[in-house]
Amino acid sequence: MAGEPRSVADLARFRMEVAAGMGASIFAAVFIVLLNKALFSTYYFTFPVTLTGWHMVFTSATLWTACKLKVIEYKKMPLRANFYFSLLDSVTMGFQNLSLGNNSVSFYQMCKLLVAPCTVAIQRVFFGEKLPSPSVMLSLLVLLTGIGFATVTDVQLNPLGTFFGVMSTGMVCVVSILTNTMQKAHDVNSFQMLLNVAPMEGLMLLVLGPIWDQWVVGKSAYVDYQWTPEAFKAVLGTCALAVLVNGATFFLIGKTSPVSYQVMGHLKTVLVLGGGYMFFDSDASAASLFGVGLAFTGCILYAYLKDREMKRSLAAQQQSVAGEK
Repeated sequence: MAGEPRSVADLARFRMEVAAGMGASIFAAVFIVLLNKALFSTYYFTFPVTLTGWHMVFTSATLWTACKLKVIEYKKMPLRANFYFSLLDSVTMGFQNLSLGNNSVSFYQMCKLLVAPCTVAIQRVFFGEKLPSPSVMLSLLVLLTGIGFATVTDVQLNPLGTFFGVMSTGMVCVVSILTNTMQKAHDVNSFQMLLNVAPMEGLMLLVLGPIWDQWVVGKSAYVDYQWTPEAFKAVLGTCALAVLVNGATFFLIGKTSPVSYQVMGHLKTVLVLGGGYMFFDSDASAASLFGVGLAFTGCILYAYLKDREMKRSLAAQQQSVAGEK
């Protein structure tokens, strides 16, 4: 993992930081989904790419304010790196929207399941990363099988949707890997990297968003939407939550690894599905319930195995230091 702990105190701090980041990510992800659903269904705001652009602009403004207040420190990254990453991330969001719009929900979920194994393969082939241990690979298989049982039912394929799904999966993998590697390559933390790329990404999406939404829904948020105070408050709420979502995402990928972040994402899915079945859907199928239980088991097993690997690595480092003395 990135930033591997070098002492017992480091390991304890690492656990606390990841747990806090995961808690913030779950909180923000759940509530931003609820607010977005309210925007789309209750207030009929059907301009997702324009909304994402506003999210990035709001994130930029929040981080610059924090920088001016000296809450975080600004560290400049190369302009070319910022541009290419921002462009790639913006295009990735577009492909995700196209995949969702041109595929069945089951095929869209299947593409999300492929992100973790594809990330492992790309890291191995193009970045020379070691493959996870057999036990970790087994835990990933258990997790993905469980998510498959819980979310994938009737997979329907079409050529255009399949193309968008494959492109979306590959690009999500690359963006996740670059989020991790660029933080290490340019010696920046998660918020410093986000402070560099968010303004450029926001600018790109402000330009592309209205064009994209006009093409997809035939309307513009700036011209055609009938604003109400409630809708305006909901948009502001999603923008505020987006700061937390973006910050937690960059933090967790930089702190752990792209694959570990995907596992955390699946854990959020498991918790949302499990909570939904427990409190709202008494008629959930046996396959869905089995899938949620199996996926949760896979998440716990993965976390245990990765923690054990860090403990072993830490013990080996301490023995090496003791031997040198």
